[in-house]
Amino acid sequence: MKADNSESLYPNAVLLVQDLSLVLGGQTLFEEVSFVVDEGEIAIIIGPNGAGKTMLIKTILNLRQPAAGSVTIFGRDHRQLGDFHDRIGYMPQRLDFDRTFPITVYEVLLLKLKDAGFWLRSAGPREKILTALAKVRGENLIDRRVGQLSGGELQRILLAYALLTEPELLVLDEPVAGVDVTGEETFYELIHNLQKNEQLTVLMVSHDLDVVYRYADQVLCLNRRLLCRGAPRQVLREDTLEQTYGSYAGAYHHNHH
Repeated sequence: MKADNSESLYPNAVLLVQDLSLVLGGQTLFEEVSFVVDEGEIAIIIGPNGAGKTMLIKTILNLRQPAAGSVTIFGRDHRQLGDFHDRIGYMPQRLDFDRTFPITVYEVLLLKLKDAGFWLRSAGPREKILTALAKVRGENLIDRRVGQLSGGELQRILLAYALLTEPELLVLDEPVAGVDVTGEETFYELIHNLQKNEQLTVLMVSHDLDVVYRYADQVLCLNRRLLCRGAPRQVLREDTLEQTYGSYAGAYHHNHH
């Protein structure tokens, strides 16, 4: 990809997506998507099932090869993620694992430290793990078996996993899928506090428009194309929701509208 002057055009950009398209098996999953996420923002992607949200996240993280377009993270091509992967924390939509396997939260997080090379750089891995767990209010879970955790507890551990390398950009794909309402509220409060206290930039997929309205700095409406983007008060209107969700728009209306 040729160099451009995007750094001068977007001086505060952590993430810059330009004309991004993805084709798999001859099917276009999304096309010509462009947006900017500035440092310290929470940007939330919304859209119906099948809109391409998860695949957009995976393409941004270089887990899928785009058919066209470019992604720049921290001013560098996303294909160079290996050079700065510690600066990005990723929490996938779901984690499939054998709940009968006798592994503790500490052991899972220790594996992440080893994989990231922090095992060699850190004199006290348990202290580092406790620090990450404290950020998600999960210190008491450190010696629990992962298979014994509730849905909300597991999501907090996955968030701690993403935070272990002290990232600057946090990418979350529907992080509260399968979590009860109380767990959802706790989780989103954690994300909001991390944004404020850790100066994190957050890119997230969510179906909960109440959460989007309360916490997003920028909303991205995706349905194969980026149909609209902007502040929640500008975007979360009846006409834009109908444009994004079509005949299902009523199911996504929230109590602010």
